[in-house]
Amino acid sequence: MHTPLLIFCLLFSVLSALYATFAIYQKHSRFKVDVRQQVKQQTLDAAKQIGDKLALTMTFVDEFESKITALEDKRYAPELLQYEFDTNPELFSLNVTFHPYQYDKYTRYFSPYYERLTGVERKFDLVDYDKPDVEFSWYHRPLKEGAIWTEPYYEPQNNVLMTTYSVPFYASEQAKKSGQAALGVIPSDVSLDHLTSSLRKLKLGLGGYGVIFSTEQNLISHPVFAHVREGEDKPSLVKKAEFTYLNQIEGCFDTKLDYLFFNGETLDNDEHYAACTLIPHTNWVLITRMSSDMFEIDKDFRRQTNIIAISCYAASIIFLILLLTRKRRLNWTQNNVSISIVLMISTIIVLDFARSFNEIEAEDTVIVTSNSQKEAFQTSYRNRLLQMRIEEPHFVATGAYVESIEFVNANNVHITGSVWQKLTPDQRQVLTANISFNEAIESKVEENYRKELNDGSLLVSWHFSIITRQQFDYSKYPFDHKNIVLRLSASDLGANVVLVPDLDAYERLGKKDNPAIANDIVMEEWQLVQSYFKYTFQHYNTNFGLDTFTNQDINAELNYSINLEREFLGPFVTTLLPVMVMVCLLYACVVSMAYTPYGDLRNNITAVVFTILLAHYSIREHLQIDEVVYFEIFYFLLYLIASAFMLIAHQYYKAVTSRGNAKYFKHIANIWFWPLLTVMIFVTTIMTYY
Repeated sequence: MHTPLLIFCLLFSVLSALYATFAIYQKHSRFKVDVRQQVKQQTLDAAKQIGDKLALTMTFVDEFESKITALEDKRYAPELLQYEFDTNPELFSLNVTFHPYQYDKYTRYFSPYYERLTGVERKFDLVDYDKPDVEFSWYHRPLKEGAIWTEPYYEPQNNVLMTTYSVPFYASEQAKKSGQAALGVIPSDVSLDHLTSSLRKLKLGLGGYGVIFSTEQNLISHPVFAHVREGEDKPSLVKKAEFTYLNQIEGCFDTKLDYLFFNGETLDNDEHYAACTLIPHTNWVLITRMSSDMFEIDKDFRRQTNIIAISCYAASIIFLILLLTRKRRLNWTQNNVSISIVLMISTIIVLDFARSFNEIEAEDTVIVTSNSQKEAFQTSYRNRLLQMRIEEPHFVATGAYVESIEFVNANNVHITGSVWQKLTPDQRQVLTANISFNEAIESKVEENYRKELNDGSLLVSWHFSIITRQQFDYSKYPFDHKNIVLRLSASDLGANVVLVPDLDAYERLGKKDNPAIANDIVMEEWQLVQSYFKYTFQHYNTNFGLDTFTNQDINAELNYSINLEREFLGPFVTTLLPVMVMVCLLYACVVSMAYTPYGDLRNNITAVVFTILLAHYSIREHLQIDEVVYFEIFYFLLYLIASAFMLIAHQYYKAVTSRGNAKYFKHIANIWFWPLLTVMIFVTTIMTYY
């Protein structure tokens, strides 16, 4: 029954491996399709919502134009204008503009204008609109083109970006149908902030956001309003590092655009993904940018399924080796060497997957690596507080620069560096610059300097030296990661202050750029992987006795996260290499069993075990932790194997003395040492990292 059983196990392992591989591929493909479909739906829905708002304004204005055109006596136009504006609160503004001297022969300019762009209703009378200036395109273009949406423009008086829908009106319906000249135009301004509010609701990952470009490629909407207010366009934006991705998505500015999606193969590593479509009723381009976290499958799932697949492939090869041995294609020495090599290679691959698919951040963490992400976070957090009827917080720009990191012990980290704050002229009236470090058991903060900036802001810098205590996971040593978090907060809890990263103070902001880490920082046995600013939401079950501490359930705390990966060379020399030497010495004792007296063999194995104990103690002393780490399990395996082979040696010498089958025990000791050891290492690795 051995051969049929091996064939069955081989087929089952192969089918399991293929199924696991197919499941990984299917899950990965399905995930990407689902997320892309979700992004497409959100992008198209956002464009439709903006188009619907435009259509609503168009409907109101078109209906009003019909009423004005139908008026036999146009002197009643002002009363009708005021009535329509008062009864339609959805309109931001409404205006009737007559050609010069068309309202009556004594009045050159007649253009009453009602608006509520800032929430306060006001009335103006416009003049000089017949001049050939670009700002009066709302008047000139409809006379030639019919109903139009103007190119968006910034209106400094109300501090809003807006666009205008303008239609011509006529002396009568008959005059309109016969193609006679229009008497004037009816424009209505719309705040683009109102139109693009739906962009803030897009779920595009931690760093995702939406932008809009006009027909003439001027920037209409962006989380950083300064880009919009300064009237920047595509040619000027592509020169900035944050907008270099626009060069890779030229297809978005095609007038025949329907929908396009761009992945990481098209864009550079910092921009990740993008999608674009046209907004209905206009030729404006909506571009949604997505951060890569939108396309990351759960790392735990990927690691576990990959480990299952590797285990199945390893089992398939092992059963094949056993079957070949059964058919006498391989001898037992070749069999066990092959099995040991397969298991060691599988162990190395499992360790690589464990390092590659390591989950670091919690799901509710908000990573900030650009001004756009910072602005998006501020807007989202501000809206969240408004929904809870909590006063808008003060957002204080704060920066940090880490000069040294040293592990004092298993849980304490000594960090030194500089930190600073910038208070705007308004903030200086109600706040004082202050900084504190949460989780710091020792803290020394000394002021470096205090300077007045050109815009009236106050810059205060401190040098800090702190010892912060954090809970680190050492269970996967020496293939472990550490995430050191520098937790920053305002000293005054009741001041309703939220610290925001001063990103303008750094040249590069990518995770791999490590903006707030000194270039010459000494990391000893650690390798710096990435670092970045992030927000974590702290949930306190107390208000610390402060009536003004009202946001204890959603308090946003600014952190600087430093991801470290242990360099393998150090643990290899100090830990793994001695273990490998001790394993070889133990194997040498085993293979010399036939040529060594029992007493000498027992003493040799005992000496090796004693050496293993010393090495084991050295690791415990070095790490100073309470938990059992991955590499420490190797020592327990060596204890077990040494005891097992001591027993085998005893049975061997007993058989030799009694003239029994001593070759059986020698065969077990010589042949199965490495397969047994590698099987135990492989199983231990899977149990640790699965």
